[in-house]
Amino acid sequence: MLLKKLLTKYGPGIGITFIAIAIVTLLKAAGLFDLLSYQILDFSFKVRGPLSGWAARTGVTADSLDVVLVDVDDESFRLVPETWPYPRGIVWNRVIENLTNAGAKVIVFDIQFDSRDQYTQNVLNIYKGNPPENYNDGDRLLAEAVRYAESQGTDVIMAATMKREPTRVPPQMIVTPNQYIMSVQPEYGLVDVPEDPDGFSRQYAVFWSMEHEPTAWYLTLALKSVKDFKNLPDSVSISYNPETNHFEYGDIEIPSYGSFKQTFLVNFYGPSSKATYPHLDKAWSTFNRYPLSNVVDTEDYDLKMEDTDWMSLFDSTSSFNQMMLMVDENYEIPESPFKDKICIIGASVEVLHDYKKTPFFTYGGDPVLLPGFEFHANAIQEILDENFIRVFGSTLEFTSDSALTQIALIVFVGLLTYIFLTAFHPLVGGVLIIVEILVYLSLSIGLFTADVLWLLKFLLSAILPDSFVQNAEWLVINTPKTGGSLVVPVIAPVATILLTYGGNVIYKFLVEQKDKRFLRKAFGAYISPELIDMMHENHQQPKLGGEAAICTPYFTDIQGFSTFSEMLSAEELVTLLNEYLTEMTNILLDEKGTLDKYEGDAIIAFFGAPVRLEDHAERAVRTAIRMQNRLSELREKWKAEGDRWPEIVHIMQMRIGISSGEIVTGNMGSAGRMNYTMMGDPVNTAARLESSAKQYGVYTQISHHTAKLLSQEFALRELGTTRVKGKQEALQTFEVLGFTRDLTDDDQKLLEIWPQALEATRQQRWNDAIKLFQEAEKFERQFEGRNSNPCQTYLNDRIPVWQENPPGDEWDGVWVLTSK
Repeated sequence: MLLKKLLTKYGPGIGITFIAIAIVTLLKAAGLFDLLSYQILDFSFKVRGPLSGWAARTGVTADSLDVVLVDVDDESFRLVPETWPYPRGIVWNRVIENLTNAGAKVIVFDIQFDSRDQYTQNVLNIYKGNPPENYNDGDRLLAEAVRYAESQGTDVIMAATMKREPTRVPPQMIVTPNQYIMSVQPEYGLVDVPEDPDGFSRQYAVFWSMEHEPTAWYLTLALKSVKDFKNLPDSVSISYNPETNHFEYGDIEIPSYGSFKQTFLVNFYGPSSKATYPHLDKAWSTFNRYPLSNVVDTEDYDLKMEDTDWMSLFDSTSSFNQMMLMVDENYEIPESPFKDKICIIGASVEVLHDYKKTPFFTYGGDPVLLPGFEFHANAIQEILDENFIRVFGSTLEFTSDSALTQIALIVFVGLLTYIFLTAFHPLVGGVLIIVEILVYLSLSIGLFTADVLWLLKFLLSAILPDSFVQNAEWLVINTPKTGGSLVVPVIAPVATILLTYGGNVIYKFLVEQKDKRFLRKAFGAYISPELIDMMHENHQQPKLGGEAAICTPYFTDIQGFSTFSEMLSAEELVTLLNEYLTEMTNILLDEKGTLDKYEGDAIIAFFGAPVRLEDHAERAVRTAIRMQNRLSELREKWKAEGDRWPEIVHIMQMRIGISSGEIVTGNMGSAGRMNYTMMGDPVNTAARLESSAKQYGVYTQISHHTAKLLSQEFALRELGTTRVKGKQEALQTFEVLGFTRDLTDDDQKLLEIWPQALEATRQQRWNDAIKLFQEAEKFERQFEGRNSNPCQTYLNDRIPVWQENPPGDEWDGVWVLTSK
């Protein structure tokens, strides 16, 4: 209706605008803009530039960061005498001890030690599991090094990963260092990194969980590193705050990102520390990076060549420093670059293939991948600095968290574009659209870089001479403060601008008049006024099809109606039926029921469609009670009319069957003529309940599917469990006695004795059951025209059959109805 009013007042342009908005929203929801959104984010990083490095505009250098890289690089491969994988009892234990002695606060491994030390395993294989007594086990020596580090106040964190093995039960598992290393109980963190669909890594997981343990959160390497660096107690745990959409870890709040709500965007501090700055033969040095060969190079360990005892420079007990102190008593021992730092150890050597594509992939010109362990380093530093990236709407993707803000942004730019198109001349409007796109780009990316004039500076820098640009500080693009980067969606809003503009222009000049003629012609093609109204309201042609929903089908029928036909003339029958159906239908519609059809004297209806009703079952049962009460009033009216109606009309009764469940409602029929109706198993069940009510002598019978949806407002009597004719499912059925507030004393007595009789029947205590049913029958409702009741059904029809043919110990209590 709103769109109809807008079309009437403003013309089809607003309709096309909303269509463009809808199309862009659907494309966004389908994820078709995600790849471009990632690339815009990468571009934003390049516009902002690195946050650290010798040429970073922030002035921040690697020395001020808390993370240091220890790199298994090409130099280490060349100088370390042992071959890869390095022996743990010769190299890796030495790395831990040397870094500990150098004052490292936390030592982090992005190298896995899940299998047995290869050198140790080779010895075990040679000696068939019984090596010489004086042989040193590499894994045990590494474990001893970990114990030594812990004793000196240096924490060691090992790498673990989550693996999936399809043949394993459960298929997922956490792979930790082997049992010999774990014997000293080092901490470990998961090194698994999520990857975006384009193969780039932009997110970092706070934790991972396994499918069979969804509530068990295994923290990642960065989180464990931060914990030890900040001296958080072991008792601290991470939790998610849905109100702020943040993870809380000690005094740190990490903004959640992504549909799984377990990651955050990595605020990369720069390109790979090994990347060379354009036109200069110098590494970028986002983080201080030291080859592993330097860390193991002490006086008691010899490299293949270039053996400088580099680590001894920071050791006051080394012979070099002792000699220097003897020569010059004022000599100052160099401060260790590892002191009070997080030292993360990993490999950048190409043969190990541990690399990630990041937004700075091509920052230096040629593509440079980021070593995996430096990816962890960026995440660690980001958490320590709390330098998180905020996202407008929570995520770039279209998720439940971001849907509202994404749609609002799309609608805003779409309507703004429409205003430009309608308020100005088409040529001026076109220029304004271009300006709108440029301004939006400048603002959206400018909020990430903390410089909304970045586009102007970028364009001027491209136009003006290099000599001028190099001396113009005002052309330097700003960098954000800590936590000052905000990501705003770009692709969907720009697509909305373009699609709105293009759609309106094409519509105005090519198809507007043709579409108007088509609509006028199409209106006359419909034969049903109701369908024409639907088309007007929904702006779509009616079509065949239905919608599944939980509803309550409702069937009524007049008892013995064939006799009425024999005793009344056609005119009298029509008069009687019209009065009856009018009164019953008014009650049905008053309770918001939907009339499906009349079939002779029968009323077929349902509750809960097309308008959803939470209390559809209660409305159906309330309708049944009201109909029965109204029929009682009609009987009195017909009696008061004297001889106009025969006796059979004075005692007219109707039976009602009700069930609940999932049915399909909608337009069904042919393409030329259709009817709004219902289909489904609960429909058949309700019809069977109406027809089978006569076998109990009751007049309103419902299934347990409906009964369980009712409140205490209604008085029910369980009739038993039956399998109605035409159905395989055994149904527990109930008689509706009326509203609880209207029960008489006899009704109360009946409801007190009846369950005892039913329970005795189920326990096959036939004599007790007979006595109880006979007692209960005294309180059955008696009225003219009622030839049976549930007590008589059990006394005369069922118990004698069960006595003659005992059901057996495994009897399920089901009575099979053999007729409708």
